[in-house]
Amino acid sequence: RTTPPGVNVVIDGSTVGVTSDSVLVLEVARGTVKLGLHKQGFERVLSEETIRRGEVIEVEQVMQRFEMSFIGGGAFEMGDRNGAFSEKPVHTVELDPYYLDRTEVTVGAFRGYDPGYRSVQDDRQPVTDISWTEAEAYCRSVGKRLPSEAEWERACRGARGAQYGYGDRYDISAGRSGQSLGAGPVAVGSYATGHGGLLDLTGNVWEWCSDWYGRDYYKTSPRRNPTGPATGDRRAIRGGAWFSNAAFSKCTHRPGNIRSKRDPSIGFRCAQDLN
Repeated sequence: RTTPPGVNVVIDGSTVGVTSDSVLVLEVARGTVKLGLHKQGFERVLSEETIRRGEVIEVEQVMQRFEMSFIGGGAFEMGDRNGAFSEKPVHTVELDPYYLDRTEVTVGAFRGYDPGYRSVQDDRQPVTDISWTEAEAYCRSVGKRLPSEAEWERACRGARGAQYGYGDRYDISAGRSGQSLGAGPVAVGSYATGHGGLLDLTGNVWEWCSDWYGRDYYKTSPRRNPTGPATGDRRAIRGGAWFSNAAFSKCTHRPGNIRSKRDPSIGFRCAQDLN
């Protein structure tokens, strides 16, 4: 069984079937077999399985998109009882599964999309000075989209609802924050991996979300797959930047910014639906 379905199953070099929404059942000879799973747009999975006579082995595999992490969705508590007004009230949100880029989009990747883009940062640093419209257009160009605030927060907090992308305690050695204003961002992936295999969700640069910003939106937010107010004059940003303090770096902190405004401290990463 694979998530998503439609994955080619290869045993000892031969394709033997394709997974569907139900279980794909295969009968193989006893002994050690080489199992391969592959689907266009996803990372290939290779393993070895040893089969004994009469034994049934169940294989469940979540396929990972290239340079993205799978987020299982489900219910989580969004907001912070001890946070700012815009982070209250704490409420339950249910999300469909999705994928999220493991890193912020880099200067090099964005320049491949827009050769005219100019930056003093090197190719491995996060792209900045990008408006919300430009960020959304880039994501669409690669078959993705900007994440919603709820998707971004769920990914940052991890399955256990942590305060930061790396844990519950603010730690400037675990993410690029608490620096001087002139220090600037660093290359993506310069710090240890956080929740779900994601990098730099706390600090480095602020990240655009798809939502219009509503300071009191949590009072009326729907339970399932919230996407923010219908209209507004600002877009939400999340995650803090290299100069952010402990409060502004929290996964729950949610300021807004003018939709068309470019800023050297704002970048983005993309999300993608499961199917």
